[in-house]
Amino acid sequence: MAINSDVLTILRKVRTSDVTDALDSMGYMNTYEMDPRLRPLFPGIFFAGIATTAEFNIINRTIPAMSYEEFDDRQYKRNPDRSTHPDALWPAGHSFGAPDEVHVIDTKQSRCGLLGSNNVLDAKIKGTVGLIIDGACRDSGECIAQQSPVFCSVRSMRHMAGRLELASMGKPITCGGVYVRPGDGVIADDDGIVVIPQEDGEEVAKRAWMVQDKDRRQRRAFYEKLGMPMDKTVEIEERPW
Repeated sequence: MAINSDVLTILRKVRTSDVTDALDSMGYMNTYEMDPRLRPLFPGIFFAGIATTAEFNIINRTIPAMSYEEFDDRQYKRNPDRSTHPDALWPAGHSFGAPDEVHVIDTKQSRCGLLGSNNVLDAKIKGTVGLIIDGACRDSGECIAQQSPVFCSVRSMRHMAGRLELASMGKPITCGGVYVRPGDGVIADDDGIVVIPQEDGEEVAKRAWMVQDKDRRQRRAFYEKLGMPMDKTVEIEERPW
């Protein structure tokens, strides 16, 4: 079953650890957890959504010396129909931002900051819930101040013009060592990132919920024995299906 709103509702109540336990129980051990090189920009990021994908290749197209005015004009220069102008330093084609989207990007571990404080805000306005890049995020201080939900493998100050070239949009990619298809589920928290195969989304979500429900009940009993104040991580909820 595809990743729909009901599945997302369940996934947003669980942890990545619950999802990996669920995947283990279905025979997917060590299959869908991304490499721990990909880390959140700041502690506390959590999201669950539906994957969109982009892949970039590393290039080395030297930008010649020019005036700042020419550079500013050429950097993102477009024709009236928004196609790439022949003088553009950065080609058109990479667009993202949609409700419940987790945009997953493979840049071959490039140090070029494809994500930055500007485009992550634009994506958030359009409904994107998370951004994952096997590569760099720049303007990281601003991204943190904005609480932008970014996972990346490196922080960098570099621009992508002349250094990265779009290879594909909306096609299966490998990111963080995991095969990701448009439409797959993605969940991420402080422990890392897990991909959920779309055809198994409902079953994975339900099993993950049962894993965390059992854990909550056990931890709640420990809280009571220790006299600890209750918090939202030990609240008992009714099964959502």
